[in-house]
Amino acid sequence: MGAFLGPMGMKYNAAVRGKKGERALKIRSLIGLGLAILLAVGIAGCAWLNPTTAVLRVSDRSGVVPFRVTYDASASDARGGVDSVHWSFGDGGESVSSAGAYTYHHAGSYEIALTVRGVDGSIDRVVEIVEVAPAFWTADENLGVIYKLSPDGQLLHTIASPAPQPRGLALSKRGEVWSLHVVCMGGGFQRLFELDPETGEVLAERSAPAQSPGGLALAPQLPSVLWHVDRMSRKIYELDAGSGGVLNSYGASYFQAAPHHLDAVFLYAPTGMAWAEGPAESGSIWVLEETSMILYQLTIVPSVGLFSGTQLEIQAESISISEDLRPVSGLEWYDGFFWVVERHRHRITQVNPETGQRTGVFVPGGPGAALSGLAIQR
Repeated sequence: MGAFLGPMGMKYNAAVRGKKGERALKIRSLIGLGLAILLAVGIAGCAWLNPTTAVLRVSDRSGVVPFRVTYDASASDARGGVDSVHWSFGDGGESVSSAGAYTYHHAGSYEIALTVRGVDGSIDRVVEIVEVAPAFWTADENLGVIYKLSPDGQLLHTIASPAPQPRGLALSKRGEVWSLHVVCMGGGFQRLFELDPETGEVLAERSAPAQSPGGLALAPQLPSVLWHVDRMSRKIYELDAGSGGVLNSYGASYFQAAPHHLDAVFLYAPTGMAWAEGPAESGSIWVLEETSMILYQLTIVPSVGLFSGTQLEIQAESISISEDLRPVSGLEWYDGFFWVVERHRHRITQVNPETGQRTGVFVPGGPGAALSGLAIQR
């Protein structure tokens, strides 16, 4: 026999459903309240576990050597107050000042780290990456102007050449101070200058050997020595960077003693010089011969006593570079590649040392009409 629910049954079921709804509502309210309490406790717990907040502010995150940034940690906070701050700039430099300025003197990618310590001993640390690019220096032989360029060809700075016809450039660094060395043809009265690259002030002036400069280079391991190649005398000169005096000179006959070099055309029309790492500790000098577009490597062998001078050993392996680059009026080595000044194209071009061909990377829009010399501030 089937069950029958009358009006009283319907009222009973409605009451039951009403009580269940109230209970579900209370449960949902309790769950919501519990979640809110847990959230509040979590936030408070995080604040309790890490009550110190480091806030790192720098003026710029990318620039060109020398790259100056200002830094500021004054927005950092800690419960009970900040006890100390510590900055690490990624190149060995440090500071414990809340704010200040710092200069990067070499190209590279650097990690700026700020560590803040609260009075209660809690610590927070934040990091930013700063990218510092090299600067490219070249000159206009006709206008007598020296240019500083960014890797994308932006003109950053100009200096008036202290004498006519600047042809060779090199950079040196003593401590935190950069110097720009310039050799000028000067209408046949060749001069060698040391300049402040920021102001253009002449720090030193000396006579230079011969009359037609073909390049200038400086080895970082021997900052007191400049290497200079001259097109007229067809010699390479080792110069004292301080006095400009000639320490040694090397003509074509000096290198012909090498058995692998008897028939080579070298120092007939040198058109660029650069220093590069290896194979020996003192590195090598590379010289570009314009007639053949061949790069010759000369290993530097330092003197071993008072009565012996620096030796240059020409290597058997040379590099033929693309004829399409001609005429080249400047040469440098940086970051595993040669860089040449393409005079007719008014640009500085990267060359693969394995193939002698362009890599496709270049500094565009070189100013002036007769670019000469190249130095990369790295």
